[in-house]
Parts: sequence; structure tokens; C-alpha cells
Amino acid sequence: MLHDLLRHSPVALMGLLVDMATGERLFFLHPVPLMGRMTAGLEGAIRLRVSSPGGLRGGGLLLPLLVCGTFGLGSFGLLFLAEKAGGPLLREALEVFWAAQLLASRSLYDHVREVKRRLFDEDLPGARAALSRIVGRDTLDLGEDGIARGALESLWENTNDALVAPLFYLLLGGVPALMVYKAASTLDSMVGYKNERYRDLGWASARTDDLLAYLPARITFLLMVLFLLPFVAPGREGQARVGGADSVLSTAFRFRRAHPSPNSGYPIAAFSAIRGIRLGGGAFYFGRWVEKPFIGAGPDPDREDLAAGLALYRMFVFSLAVLLAVLVFLERMPA
Repeated sequence: MLHDLLRHSPVALMGLLVDMATGERLFFLHPVPLMGRMTAGLEGAIRLRVSSPGGLRGGGLLLPLLVCGTFGLGSFGLLFLAEKAGGPLLREALEVFWAAQLLASRSLYDHVREVKRRLFDEDLPGARAALSRIVGRDTLDLGEDGIARGALESLWENTNDALVAPLFYLLLGGVPALMVYKAASTLDSMVGYKNERYRDLGWASARTDDLLAYLPARITFLLMVLFLLPFVAPGREGQARVGGADSVLSTAFRFRRAHPSPNSGYPIAAFSAIRGIRLGGGAFYFGRWVEKPFIGAGPDPDREDLAAGLALYRMFVFSLAVLLAVLVFLERMPA
């Protein structure tokens, strides 16, 4: 039974190691652009046939069913054919290739590191431009604190979306389950908005992504506490790591739901408490101010907090690789 639970751990470990080494350089037949093109095509087809709110909601229900189903079942079939044609080795090579493509630990790090580099070079326009590639908020008028805040929120929110959740589904059900999760995430990023254009069409995609990310977000929170908290000095003014109403752990737990998303607040709250800073708060989106609660109880972040966030992120990814190596060792043990 233990072997069945851990049988995907070698692929997960190899996929993470390749991703850490190469980032987004495995472009050949990358599934995410294919998911995006399928989503855009289905959206166009739905809008040609229906325009009423009810019709769009019904069409929106088809999006996760068709896109997630196509890539989940399609990858299962291709892996089956690969094993028939070339044996287990070819199947495993294809699994590692897809796993490395669909994990984004290195890409996320590189994008946020570019924001940090620009800030330390005193290049605010360049930092704003680099930030605009990874966030949806308006960046044109942001100062150092706003840039650092946006980069840190993106870094830790996507630690779940781009790393922990994909690994969770890869371990749980192999590459087909990973494909289903990434398809749902891609749908959410394309149509899962609450604006007038996508409120009806994108509701099912947004709910699907929220549902699939629900458990991984809480696992991310726990792993951040386990991996990072023991190595971080007590917070501001001697704030304890654990114990007491104002400890780092209790602060993280108190702010974990202070975000419009049911999942994003968990990793952001964990980091803000560990670092002793305040993230979240309102921002402009497409010229419109959107009020949001703050996450954390410290001062606003600066470039040093961004540098510290990247260092902690490296430690977190390394810790995940070690954890996967332990799972591989357990998987290799005789029954």
C-alpha cells in the first residue's frame, strides 16, 4: 500500500530537479499554451452560440469539463501508448518531461529576482515593468514598498499554485492528475474573473481552481511553518516563534483568511508573519481601486524584505526536494 501511495515520487523528484535547473526552457509541445489555445477556441465557440447570462453560465460549465478532461485523459492515453511502444523507460521519461514543464519553481524565482535586481539598481521604472509581468495590478505609480509588496505576494501565492499544488497532484495521481490541475489553473487565469465579461462564463473555471487548490494551499502553509520557521530569528521586539497570542505562528494563523481568495492568503500570511511585515491591502486594477484587507501586523515591505523572501523561497524549494528524496527512499524500500 505504501508503494502505491509513493510510486509517483521518483517522477516528482526528477521533474522538480529538472525544473530547478532549466526553468521554462522546455518549450517543445508545452501543455500550457495548448491549454490556452483550447480555452480561447472554446470561449469563442460558446460566445458565438449564446449571449444570455444563463447560456454563458451553462457554457462556462463546459470549459473545465472539456479542457481538464481532454488533457487528463489525453495524457493518460499518450503515456499508455508510450509504454506500449517503448516500455516503462519511455513512459517515465515522458512523465519527467511533462512534470518539469508543468512545475514552475525556477521560472517564479527568476521573475521575482528580476524585480529585486531592478530595485537594488535604483531602477524603479524597470522594477515596475518587471513586476507587471507577474501581477494583475497596475504598477505604473508604485513606489519601492508597493513593488516589493506585489512581488512578495506573487512569489508566495504562486508557491502554492505553481509548485506545491502541482507536486501534490503529481504525487496523488501522476501526470494525468497534474494535467487536470494545470488545466484548471490555466482556465482560471484566462476566464476566472469577476468582471462583466467573465462573471458568467468563468464562474465554473474559478470554482474548479479554488476547489483543487484548497487542500494544497493549507499544506503549503504547514510546510512553510515546518521548513522555514525553525531557521528564522524571532520576530520584531523579541516576538516568539510559537506560543502566545502575538507569536509568529499565531499571527500567521490569524491572517490566513485575510484575502479575497479562499486559498491565496495562507502562504502569504505565513511569510508575512515569519518576516514580520505587512502585505496585502488595496491596489489599482485596470485603473480602478480595489480595497483588500492587510495581511500581517508589521511595517510595509522594502527591498531587503524582497531579498529575504527570495532567500527563504530557495530554502523552501530545497526542502521540498529533500522531502521528495525521502519519499523516493521509502518507495524503494522492499515491501
